[in-house]
Formats: sequence, C-alpha cells, structure tokens
Amino acid sequence: MNKLAAYHLPGAWGLVSVSPFCLKLDSFLRMAEIDHQSITAATPFPGPKKKAPWIEYQGRILGDSTLIIDFLKEEFGKDPDAHLTDDQRGSAIAIQRLIEENLYWAMVYDRWCRDENWPILKGTVLGSIPAPVRMILAPVARRGVKKQLAGHGMGLHSPAEIEGIARKDIGALAAMLGAGPWFFGDRISSTDAAVYSLLANIMFVEFTSPMKAMIEAHPGLVDWLGRFRREIYPEHQ
Repeated sequence: MNKLAAYHLPGAWGLVSVSPFCLKLDSFLRMAEIDHQSITAATPFPGPKKKAPWIEYQGRILGDSTLIIDFLKEEFGKDPDAHLTDDQRGSAIAIQRLIEENLYWAMVYDRWCRDENWPILKGTVLGSIPAPVRMILAPVARRGVKKQLAGHGMGLHSPAEIEGIARKDIGALAAMLGAGPWFFGDRISSTDAAVYSLLANIMFVEFTSPMKAMIEAHPGLVDWLGRFRREIYPEHQ
C-alpha cells in the first residue's frame, strides 16, 4: 500500500476513536497535515502488536502510536514539535508518561471495572464485533483487562485510592498548562494531542467517571479542551 493507511478502533460521541492512543495518532495526522486513509478496525488483533493503532505504508506495517508518530515525523518531514526547546522536549516526555503510563489506567479502571459502565463499553469499544462473537469475547476481554490492571498495579488499589491518584495527575496537568493557550505556549504540539486524546475520552463520553468532575474543577483545562477541538476537530463542534 503506497498511501498511508491508519487503522484505529471505533469512535463514538463525536470522537474519531474511543481509544486514546488511536485518537492521539489521528490528532497528530491532522496537525501535521499528512495525507492518509483512516480505517476503522473492529478489534486491535490484526495489528503487528495486537494493539491499535497501526499503520501500513509502502509495504511496511508499524504499531504503537509513539513509534508511529516518530516514524511519520522523519518520513514526511513534518514535525509539530520542531519549535520546542530541549527543556520543553524533556517536559513533553514526562507529560506523555503521566498520561499513558498512569492516568490512562485510571480511565481503563472506570470503563472496564465499574459495573454501570460495562453495558456502555460493550456497545461502543466492542460494538463493531458481531453480536454472537461479542457475547463470547466480551467477558474474556474483561477478565484480561482486569489482569492487566493488576499487573500494572493500578488494579490493586481501592476505588478511593485510584480517584486520589487521578486527582493528582489531573491537577498536575492543569498546573503545567497554566494560562495556556497550549501546553508549550502559543503553538500547538503533539503534547496537546496526547493530553487531549485521554481527557476527551473522559469528558466527552457516556462512561461514568469521577474524573469528569476533577477536570471540570480546572476551568483552564476545560477551555483548553474546547480550544483543541475547535482547532483540530471543527466538524465535531
């Protein structure tokens, strides 16, 4: 395949994908104005790492959103982060780790472990899987995600402890954003895409989560979410 093809999990509620990692890649592709074909995949299993997103380009198949973005920056010579200083690049990595290695798992807990969210998850995240298969796959997937949560460590905490962890993370993001308009001043960067991909998947979805109120407690974050959506996803206003 010569044209870049980007595979992502299904979307809902005005989001291209209800997977933060897929949404991060989609946001980057829009920011960098890289021509591509966006393809919805029912499951992540066809990907090279059995996870989504992944891309196909000129016979090459590549997984992992961060590795994909690094590849695309070099391949197409388009880098939304070219203006960042060395200090800002270091901060960008720290913010990405906070989002993807910690706060993400609090979101996973809310979606997969809260019983009130389970019917919603089956109809959205797993909604593209044919119903007979979904009936068998869904409980197996839920058990697997709970094992991943325990292996990470987040799943070993009580709900109150997880809320406390999430509150600190969201407060840290609000503090780093400051007065904005973007995380590193007046120009948008892929850090904004990484943070948006997760916070949008908390704020703009129907899943019950105490993190919604935590985000709403920071008007700067709420304004920033709207700003990003107007800039990158104006069709979803």
